[in-house]
Amino acid sequence: MRFEIRPGVRRLLRFPIRTRTAMKRDADEELEALIACRVEHLVARGMSPDDARAEAIRRLGGSLDQVRQQLHTNADRRERRMRVVESFESVMQDVRYAARGLARRPTFTAVSVLTLAIGVGATTAIFSAVNVLLLRPLPYARPDELMKVSLILPAEGGHPTLTPGFAFPTYTALRNAQRSFNSFAAYTPTQATLTSGDAEHVDGEYVSASYLRTLRLAPERGRDFDPSLDAHVGAPHEVIVSYALWQNRFNADRSIIGHTIDIDREPWTIVGVGPRGFRGLSGQADVFLPVTTVAAELLRPGSSMLSVVARRASGVTALRATEEMSTLGGRLANEFPNQMGKLKWEVHASALDALRIDPLVRRSLLVLFGAAWLVLAIACVNVASLLLGRASARRREIAVRVAIGAGRGRLLRLFLVESLMLALLGGIASAGVAWIGAHVLASVDPAAVFRGPRSDAATIGAVAFSSIALDWQALAFALCTSLVVGLLFGLAPALGSTRASLSDALTSDRTAAGAGVGRRALVVTQVALALVLLVGSGLMVRSLAKLLSVDVGFDASNLITFRLSPQDGSIAPESVPGFYAKMLDRVRAVPGVADAALDSCVPLGRSCRRTSLLRSDLPVPDDIYAKVTGLDVVTPNWFSLMQVRLVRGRSFLPTDRAGGPRVVLLNESAAKTFFGAEDPIGKRISLGRQVKDAEVIGIVGDVRQLPDSAPGPTTYVPSAQSPPEEMIVFVRTMRDAATLGGEIRKAVRDVAPQLPVGDMQTMAQRKGTATARNRFHALLLTAFALAALLLAAIGIYGVLSFAVTARAREIGIRIALGAERASVQRLVIGEGLALVGVGVVIGLAGAFAGARVLRTFLFDLTPSDPVTYATIIVVLGVTAVLASWAPGRRASRVDPVIALRAE
Repeated sequence: MRFEIRPGVRRLLRFPIRTRTAMKRDADEELEALIACRVEHLVARGMSPDDARAEAIRRLGGSLDQVRQQLHTNADRRERRMRVVESFESVMQDVRYAARGLARRPTFTAVSVLTLAIGVGATTAIFSAVNVLLLRPLPYARPDELMKVSLILPAEGGHPTLTPGFAFPTYTALRNAQRSFNSFAAYTPTQATLTSGDAEHVDGEYVSASYLRTLRLAPERGRDFDPSLDAHVGAPHEVIVSYALWQNRFNADRSIIGHTIDIDREPWTIVGVGPRGFRGLSGQADVFLPVTTVAAELLRPGSSMLSVVARRASGVTALRATEEMSTLGGRLANEFPNQMGKLKWEVHASALDALRIDPLVRRSLLVLFGAAWLVLAIACVNVASLLLGRASARRREIAVRVAIGAGRGRLLRLFLVESLMLALLGGIASAGVAWIGAHVLASVDPAAVFRGPRSDAATIGAVAFSSIALDWQALAFALCTSLVVGLLFGLAPALGSTRASLSDALTSDRTAAGAGVGRRALVVTQVALALVLLVGSGLMVRSLAKLLSVDVGFDASNLITFRLSPQDGSIAPESVPGFYAKMLDRVRAVPGVADAALDSCVPLGRSCRRTSLLRSDLPVPDDIYAKVTGLDVVTPNWFSLMQVRLVRGRSFLPTDRAGGPRVVLLNESAAKTFFGAEDPIGKRISLGRQVKDAEVIGIVGDVRQLPDSAPGPTTYVPSAQSPPEEMIVFVRTMRDAATLGGEIRKAVRDVAPQLPVGDMQTMAQRKGTATARNRFHALLLTAFALAALLLAAIGIYGVLSFAVTARAREIGIRIALGAERASVQRLVIGEGLALVGVGVVIGLAGAFAGARVLRTFLFDLTPSDPVTYATIIVVLGVTAVLASWAPGRRASRVDPVIALRAE
């Protein structure tokens, strides 16, 4: 007799129900059994069968269909809860099993987690910078409405496009004529000296009264500038100090509003404290001064000092605003003609967000982001190789599981849980790597690292490197990237393992061989990707080496420089030469100082003035912008102190004083540019408004203003004939220049106690700053390349170790038949070299393409530099030998007896 279990008992014991139909059938059987039981009870008490059935149904509390439907619903809910609980328990069982498996294989786990940490961490750190500097909205209200308005002199006749600033009258005329913007503001960076208490150099901005309102910002304390300040020149001396200066210099004094501070020896009233974290669109400002407090001569139509930012009116599109600015530009060109040539002004308007960061910085970040993604790709391939090797090692275990009834879906889930657990651990570890990388990037000084001929300080401050941090978006990026890597690159090994056949797994090495082929393909991919990074870093290192070895035109050793900026009116113009002569004598008296000299411009600092050079023997050209030279005002001993060679003619003498014949020196580039094959010595020239009818008395060697740029034309003028107030002091020392800074400061204070010494640096430091961008790129790309090389070496080692283990029987037979152990080791090393060779061939195309992206960052080097490619190929070959040596040595020591017995 067949054994039957009552439906209610079957459900109580939670026997599995395969389908919803079967579940409903069981519920119906249970209901009918209940009704039948009650009918039997009522019939026994004397009721007819029909009346008993009707009474039994009535006692259910509703119609039979309603009760049946309710029972079906309850059964369905209970079944779903059972399935959720069972699924959760099943997943937790897989998690516990995977955790035990990873704990039993600490080497495999550590290598996988470290690989993911390097790849995901590096990418996350660069993502943090890209997110802050390129993707995140500007930190102003409705930033999409902000536009930068620029005055343009278009390119013509081989001259580049120029973007001078607005003069105040030009800015005012444009502001009053336009209708597209409801707020218009001007600003320009400046430098100032706080002379209340200890003298301190600070950066600042001259701004229009509408500056903060245009950005929709409000002072943290106090008030904003009154709009009436823009009405006329000569506004009251009011200042808004930055929040950072308020905290650092004034100790966050809440009663500071209304107090007076001295700036450049003049009293200014503090009316407000700037918004928290805001340091102007220049990114460096600590004081904000009304632009109409500038001297009237600096606000004349010929002055070009102001940048303009504007906020579009409601309903005005960017296209409409751009078109209006273009139309008004034509009117401005007629009302304020260009006095320096025939070219006419144009006015352009661009979204401030598009100019938020210097194009050079943007390009650098994108290159580094691409390099980080290459490292991540190599890490992914490495993880896939490790998982494939682990899956191959477990092929017999999985085949046995399948043979005894384990479902392939369950096995697939088991593999994926292990992969995701590795990915989660790697994501957590990558957060530490990313934090370090973000901290390093946040400490970057963009003004020093990314300085270049197209650097736009007016926009680089809209976002700050210092704001780079590992926020929740970066952490989410790291975690999601890790989980995606774990899921995608754990899927293929899992699918391959669950297809394992028990007979194949137990009787042949076919599966191992297939896995070996797959892992070899992954290693080849790693090598190809690593080659791209290695070539990029190699080119940057070679470029940096060439840059550091370039002849800058002077001797930078044991040389210290600093800036002296006497405040307006602190020294009478006729007393400036005597003041500097006295100061130089005092500095020369410092023990360890060999000599001291003055120059208005510091080499490698890009701080030189430029002016037009006109020959007295030629007519004035139509476009004097085509005849521009650097202008250096120097003391006669500057050339000997800097060891700048005299090519021909004579240098300046102490007798070249004010009131005497005007004399100048040209560098070689200026002589070639303005005189060609003619001999310039004895010719007479004029330099803008500064120098009229001066005789060229000599030619000196070129001094570079940037090490990666060719020397430009420079004209030197004796300081006694054109004494500027602000000068750079150059001190040649007989010992390490960095150790004399304190003594030199004391010497200056002895002569001028209230005169601040600013920007004191050794020339070696200035040279380091001038090459900072190249060193930054070389360092980060080299770090990424070394990480890629390490991951490739791990991949080669892993695949060869797996191959040695899988081919132990074959190797044992070879040795048993007389093969020398050295030949076995060479066989394994040769296999490693073969993998690298195939990867190099495949990766060369990517390396050539990637190297061309770096073209703008290279100095005196082509992207196809053969020395770099040959060196990288040798490095990869050596890496292959080193990574193959240990597996080869293990293969050569295989005992044939043990290997054959194991089989």
